Amino acid sequence: MASLLILSPLVLLAALGAVWMARPVHAALLLALALALNAVLYLAMGADFIGLVQFAVYVGAVAVLIVFSLLITRQSDETEEIARRPKALVPGLLCTLPVLAVLLITASKVPAASDEAPALPLKKLGEILFTTHAPAVLAVAVLLTAVLIGAALFARETKPNDP
Repeated sequence: MASLLILSPLVLLAALGAVWMARPVHAALLLALALALNAVLYLAMGADFIGLVQFAVYVGAVAVLIVFSLLITRQSDETEEIARRPKALVPGLLCTLPVLAVLLITASKVPAASDEAPALPLKKLGEILFTTHAPAVLAVAVLLTAVLIGAALFARETKPNDP
């Protein structure tokens, strides 16, 4: 319980920092920190499989993918981003509040944990995911790579054609 009270504010601060940073690389690194702290929170709560998957997939793959894609694309003007922030705050909150309401309603309807074993143990889930469904996992990896290449090509700075 103490780890929840310590880690939750840290996750929240890192996530808010990721949203508020003007430099994309700093935002991506704070996002990676928030995801890593979330994984530590899972591990502290005893959800070892989910915590390790969080580290492997989100911190190890997605965050590195984001940082890598930022490094190979052009740099944007940070002053424009800072000037745009106050205008985007109200629409951002208007989009966030319904999602937060749905999450709170859903969380309030979750039944209390019971002592009986789950229908599908996490060990069995891991075995199924990486044996029977391994082609799907590989397809997602290929899809993420294709998205990265597409984003890099889309964001690449183009030079005007000289006659």
